[in-house]
Amino acid sequence: EPWVAYKTSTPYGQLPVLKDGDVEIAQSMTIARYVANKFGLGGNNPLESAQMDEVVDALSDATEKQYNAFLFEKDETKKAALQKAFNEEVLPNTFKNLEKRIEGRGGEYMAAGRLSWADIMFYHFAAELPDKEVIKGYAKLNALFNKVANLPKIKSWVERRPDSAV
Repeated sequence: EPWVAYKTSTPYGQLPVLKDGDVEIAQSMTIARYVANKFGLGGNNPLESAQMDEVVDALSDATEKQYNAFLFEKDETKKAALQKAFNEEVLPNTFKNLEKRIEGRGGEYMAAGRLSWADIMFYHFAAELPDKEVIKGYAKLNALFNKVANLPKIKSWVERRPDSAV
């Protein structure tokens, strides 16, 4: 099997791995930060970088709880309780806090007063929610979601990307 042969050559025995020239970079968030910085979507100073990382880390925390509730839990009773907690507590609290962050940082973007990888990560998180209507209750987040969704290159990718199942 090709993966078994390739697995031992990866830095941590797992994917993802980004190859950029002769260098391999592993771990999904490390790759995301690297690409963001390489293409001008990272912070221009330590404060901007920290504000972006803060948002991405908050989204990562919520994503972990979402995956536990919707994908990983096998016991149906526990799964129902986790989904209820995610929908009624985790998601509203995450969105409430992110809404406050946008408001406190100029009202348009998550950090730096411009499009950043934190905004794109937020878009990805919100686009994958089972209930996509929930975002409409948060004016600033909804505006940001729509702004990112309508960026020409993102819009084009979403329209033509292949279907995939988790």
